[in-house]
Amino acid sequence: MSFKTTIFLAVLITLCFLTACQKVQTQKKLENFERSVTSYEVALRWAMHEDAYSYHISSEGVRPEVDLEKMNNINVTGINVIDRAVNDDQSEAIIKIVIMYYFKNEGTVKKLNLEQEWWYSEDNKQWFIKSDFPPFFL
Repeated sequence: MSFKTTIFLAVLITLCFLTACQKVQTQKKLENFERSVTSYEVALRWAMHEDAYSYHISSEGVRPEVDLEKMNNINVTGINVIDRAVNDDQSEAIIKIVIMYYFKNEGTVKKLNLEQEWWYSEDNKQWFIKSDFPPFFL
């Protein structure tokens, strides 16, 4: 085998390896997104308000103002993800959800249709929501 052929094969193998690593990283980031969305839904559904609130932070580090005490008056009965779209570099996503809930002192089930903007923090290796906390009290 000639020197040029050896160099060519070494470069080709390196490129294949790097491409495979990139695909694995992309897959991990998407799996992390799915786990984050599910965890967020569980936190809302089971009244783990602080856990749900912890997802709401902008890429600049700003959190929305929320009175978590008021959240004790709400029961979330269901959350449906209607649509989800992740950008090409898996750094941002938009999900459309419907949250069904009721106030404990009332019996009427209400619905919130939301479009949430999610972003990926490379530093924390975690997805966050830059949209406001669901406006249950409007």
